[in-house]
Amino acid sequence: MSGTSEAPLDLEQVRTIADYQFGPGTGAGLFPDGSEVLKSRKGTLRGVRFNGELLCTFGRDSLINLTRAGALRLARLGTEKYVVASDEVGDFIRRGRSLFAKHVRRVGRFYAGEEVLILDSKGELLGWGRAAWSSEEVLNLSAVPVVKQRN
Repeated sequence: MSGTSEAPLDLEQVRTIADYQFGPGTGAGLFPDGSEVLKSRKGTLRGVRFNGELLCTFGRDSLINLTRAGALRLARLGTEKYVVASDEVGDFIRRGRSLFAKHVRRVGRFYAGEEVLILDSKGELLGWGRAAWSSEEVLNLSAVPVVKQRN
């Protein structure tokens, strides 16, 4: 990550991406005023930092890949992109393991390939990653990984 930008247009752009990806209104909460937009030498988005902490990076698809700090912020804000895991697998998930369908208790609304949060029954963050299945499919599966974690 070679350069930073504090241009208001760059911050609005990443907020718009967050609103698209995680739901209306999440962009401003996830990336508050004072956030630094990191860009490559060519001007492509690389990440966003707030108070010295990296909140996300951007994939080749220009979508947000959350870091732990970003996932924690998003969990506090709320999003429909989540799964709730059974409490007995909480430690397993915290260690970075994938979540299997038989341990899913509730789901929000998401499509396969989207970034989702893994929460416990109290709404605390256990992990995050890419959904392998849509929210509708997850509840009809049993022995397959649902979320491949990033951490």
